[in-house]
Amino acid sequence: MYIINNRQQLEYTKSMTVVRKNMETFEVYYHEPSSGKLWKSFFPKGFNKHKGPKLLRPDPLPENIEQQLNICLNSDDDSDAAGLGIEWSAEPQEWSFILDLVDTNRKEYPRNNLNIFLEHLGVLDPQKNLDEIQTADQIEDIPSPDEFNFLRKKARKIKLKRFFRI
Repeated sequence: MYIINNRQQLEYTKSMTVVRKNMETFEVYYHEPSSGKLWKSFFPKGFNKHKGPKLLRPDPLPENIEQQLNICLNSDDDSDAAGLGIEWSAEPQEWSFILDLVDTNRKEYPRNNLNIFLEHLGVLDPQKNLDEIQTADQIEDIPSPDEFNFLRKKARKIKLKRFFRI
């Protein structure tokens, strides 16, 4: 679902046609003729700049976050878990809700994919993630430092619970 590797992205997009480009947000939409799917190439941490990892994924994703988590965290390809984590890392105001869903369904996810997702989500080191996106003024309802500490502890508890199969 997610393609993170730049070489793989280039190889994959060679067979696609560009539908539209937005050079202000660095988003490019592709059409894959063989399957009829629409793909989106973007920089989730960029915020109208060419920054952070570039992702390529089918568009649109399911609107339900729980479905996104089920698809990506149960995938055989660990880049799906990493890609979803990277995409949601730019939305720290949603981390609490996402962690609640992950905690509720943690037994359904393979431990490796769960750990990869939490690592790329940035919740284990929230200050580093906020420094990367550098948009504290653009993010609405940004959590306080105390809330970030709570979220970090919650993510660690989820990892431990999954490790011990609790």
